[in-house]
Amino acid sequence: MPRLELIAELEGHEDRVWQVSWDPSGTQLASCSGDKTVRVWVPDEFNPGKPSWNCVSLLEGFHQRTIRSVQYSPSGEVIATGSFDGTTGIWDRSENGEFDCAATLEGHENEVKSVSWSATGSLIATCSRDKSVWIWEAASHDDFECLAVLQEHSQDVKTVKWHPSEEILASAGYDDVIKIWAEQDDDWYCTATLEGHESTVWAIDFDATGNRLVSASDDKTLKIWKREGSSNDHSLNTYQSTCPWRCITTLKGCHKRAIYSVSWSKHHGHLISGGDDNAIHVFEEVTSDISNFYKTTEES
Repeated sequence: MPRLELIAELEGHEDRVWQVSWDPSGTQLASCSGDKTVRVWVPDEFNPGKPSWNCVSLLEGFHQRTIRSVQYSPSGEVIATGSFDGTTGIWDRSENGEFDCAATLEGHENEVKSVSWSATGSLIATCSRDKSVWIWEAASHDDFECLAVLQEHSQDVKTVKWHPSEEILASAGYDDVIKIWAEQDDDWYCTATLEGHESTVWAIDFDATGNRLVSASDDKTLKIWKREGSSNDHSLNTYQSTCPWRCITTLKGCHKRAIYSVSWSKHHGHLISGGDDNAIHVFEEVTSDISNFYKTTEES
């Protein structure tokens, strides 16, 4: 069985690390922590074989509580952070390469659990323990307008994720469901509710095409969902007439405890999951017709 090799340990945070995000070029890594900071890391270019990683920027002094989520914009020039203080920070890269806080997005009544940029970088989604999802439009690097407050989740919303090419948003949380959102005539609607998990849905991610979605849950399973019908038929009427997503595969028996994280590689198509059992699993797809995956790697 193939194995993953540990090539570097990045040390510097003084509390738990909640999330990491690659910049679009894959040359920088941002991490956020309970120590209320974000660190930006780059590998040592003089040792490309097994590089050490250097912290080249420290984003601090803005959030008053844990920073739960961090994500680079599609351009790589802006970082969004979501915090337990109920705010979202927008950090703009300056001419010297440092990131400065350029805007604050306020409105959530409780902790911001996740932030996500749309494919064009014109929209940001945030979600919170207040059971809501907010969609913001970026008029400029420091000017954001709230376009919609989506309140159809019945409990804490844990994660949001934009489609890789369309303005379609997925959200999931403590109510055990995934909701798909789309816009028509300047209003945002829930176009589908994906049910099947038996406990909290902690993480979701689209594949490279955006026609499939993976979800990770407290019920120790991963589910693969597929969008039905023509990939070009995205009208709201089609969405509302019948749920366009169906579960085509459930992966279970690998993690022994809750699965907190999942990523669907846009490069080689592998699924990578991480759980409360201190294990990382890598899955490879062996047939593309019904998404038959099998585990190729396990690390703990």
